[in-house]
Amino acid sequence: MIATLALASLFAAPAVAAQAPVAAAPAKVAPMSVQVQAPAGADAGVQAWVKELRAALEARKDEFRLAKAGEKPELLVRVDSVGKAQDGTPVLNGALLLGKTTRQFAYGFTDVRVEAEKLARNLRKFADQMKTAPAAR
Repeated sequence: MIATLALASLFAAPAVAAQAPVAAAPAKVAPMSVQVQAPAGADAGVQAWVKELRAALEARKDEFRLAKAGEKPELLVRVDSVGKAQDGTPVLNGALLLGKTTRQFAYGFTDVRVEAEKLARNLRKFADQMKTAPAAR
């Protein structure tokens, strides 16, 4: 009888555990609509950044989706120019626009494709910080 109870408790425990509610998983974040743009007549360096950054963001489907034509994106990445730092390092100049918040940035780089992927990887974090920044003030 004790052996039967022990066996019953072994089989009952996994069944109860399977039915027990699982701790709430973090809510899945919906992809943010994003647009990458450059000024009209931008030089080849700016165009390369726009192309690579769009490709990198498009590949991050869980975090971003490229805005459709005519749609106002949640996040706008404006690639203004590519210049040189005093030490000769290429620098991307641009801005992130989220709602009424604008953050200018200058980003030193060596390889456009590699750095566009790094920027895309961190862009959602920057955008989320921009969303919460006004509330924190």
